[in-house]
Amino acid sequence: MTRERDDRRDRQLFGDLAAGRSCALGGIYDRHAASLFRHACALAGRHADAEDLVHAVFMKLAAMGPDLLGVRQPAAYVHRMLHRAWVDGHRRAATGERLMDGMAGPAAVTPMRSAAEAIDLARALDALPAEQREVVVLHAFDGFSFREIGGLTGVSMFTAAARYRLAIGKMKQRLAPVGQDRQ
Repeated sequence: MTRERDDRRDRQLFGDLAAGRSCALGGIYDRHAASLFRHACALAGRHADAEDLVHAVFMKLAAMGPDLLGVRQPAAYVHRMLHRAWVDGHRRAATGERLMDGMAGPAAVTPMRSAAEAIDLARALDALPAEQREVVVLHAFDGFSFREIGGLTGVSMFTAAARYRLAIGKMKQRLAPVGQDRQ
C-alpha cells in the first residue's frame, strides 16, 4: 500500500464513529488493521501480543466519541495509539503487573521469491532490537516518512532515520551470502 492515504475518507469515518455510527469502526478497521498488525508485530514480536495491541486500539477508538473529530491524520493517529499501548504494556510489565514471555519472530508480510527468503527475512527482522524493527516496518512496509515515524514513536526524525540505517545494516550483514562478511 502506498503512503498516499485518503485522509478525507478516514476523517469521514472518524466523524461517523464520533456521531455514534458504530458501523464506521468496521470501515476504519478495514483500512488500517493490516498496517497496525505489521506495526504491532514489529513491536511485540509475537502474533498473539500483536493482536492484543490492535484490539486495544480499536476498543479505545470505539469509546472515544467526539474527541475523534479533531484528528487530522487518522493513519498516524491510530499508529500513535498502538505505540502508546505498547509502551504502556511495557510499563505495566516493568512494575510486575504483566510478565512478557519470549520474543518470536514476526512473519514477513511481503511477497518473496521463496519460502527460504521469507524465513531469512523474518529471522533478520526478529534479530533487531524492537525500536529498530518498528522503524523498518513503519518505513519499508507502510511507507511512513522518518518525520512521521518520529512523531509516532516520540523521537526525532534523525533518531528514526538512524535506527533505520542501523537496522538495514544489521539485516544486510545477517542476510549476506555465505562466504561474505557475515558475523
